[in-house]
Amino acid sequence: MGELRNKYSNGNQETGSQILFTEVGKVKFASLNVRTLKPSEIKIKTTYSLISNGTEKAYLSGSENTSHIFPANVGYSAVGTVTKIGSSVKSIKQGDRVFVEYGGHSSVIVKDVHNVVKIPDTVSFEEAVFAKVASFPLAAIRRARLEIGESVVIVGLGMLGLFGVQFARIGGALPVIAIGNRAKRREKAAQFGADYVFSPDEPDLTGKIYSITDKRTIIHGANVVIETSGSESGLFQSLEITAKNARVVLNGCNRVMTLPVDFYKYVHTRGVNIIGVHGQTRPQFNSYPGNWTSKRDLSTVLQLISDKRLDTKSMISEFVSPKDASSVYDQLLNDNEFPFGVIFDWDNLD
Repeated sequence: MGELRNKYSNGNQETGSQILFTEVGKVKFASLNVRTLKPSEIKIKTTYSLISNGTEKAYLSGSENTSHIFPANVGYSAVGTVTKIGSSVKSIKQGDRVFVEYGGHSSVIVKDVHNVVKIPDTVSFEEAVFAKVASFPLAAIRRARLEIGESVVIVGLGMLGLFGVQFARIGGALPVIAIGNRAKRREKAAQFGADYVFSPDEPDLTGKIYSITDKRTIIHGANVVIETSGSESGLFQSLEITAKNARVVLNGCNRVMTLPVDFYKYVHTRGVNIIGVHGQTRPQFNSYPGNWTSKRDLSTVLQLISDKRLDTKSMISEFVSPKDASSVYDQLLNDNEFPFGVIFDWDNLD
């Protein structure tokens, strides 16, 4: 299929390649017909696209609270070079290096300019491809209205959680506590600045967190808990470790619950606020305190990378050919040790 990329067939019809979820559990590397640009759209030659483990696994496995629409091209993080612009586009020009959100896993992406952000010259493509994933925990920090000196616990140490650790540090959290079930990820959380790192199976974990916050902040429990695992156990753990009037931010997708939540014990009597932070809750055009537009947060992430305040490069696990997508996603579905930070290299189609 590699010969399909950026080639023309059937007269003037440009074609490329894409990764499609064709049905539950089935993935295909397929051809793509590149559509004609609308005035506000741009065309990008993709260099890299990033797999979002949680979102794409849920969709491909047919999990509850996914759309169940097939075929689907579900990637939302890609970087590349602008090859053409629509007649009304003024802010982007041909040759610009850009991040594009919700463009799918494709060799060529056509997207409205509103979904595209320029990449600073000092930021590489492989660093920039993480911008969208990083913007989710940034939004969680904003929605929590974190104040300098408040304690933050990050529950779950996938990409969301590890970026959450970094943003909690940037935002002045004291202390930053990270909880994750894999030793390597706990090590990375410490590398990114977590003051304390625990396994969720740590004996008397709630008591230890209370003790830490008592000593460090004179507050009994966490001021802010950011739940990034999307798991039922992670949510219950988040509710157990809160201080009074804490904020619990749901940043992972808690799609399935099988057990009841004791709202009286964990929410009502503690005055806890539970805040849902999903991409759909962002304003489309006008940012306001506590909730910025996606585009503005993407620009912020890219600038933080440029200023060496945010580390995305350490999140890379491996680059893979899009032609190997079927086996890659089979591993994602069936291997609990599937790494985060797997990137499709669209220059590797030979």
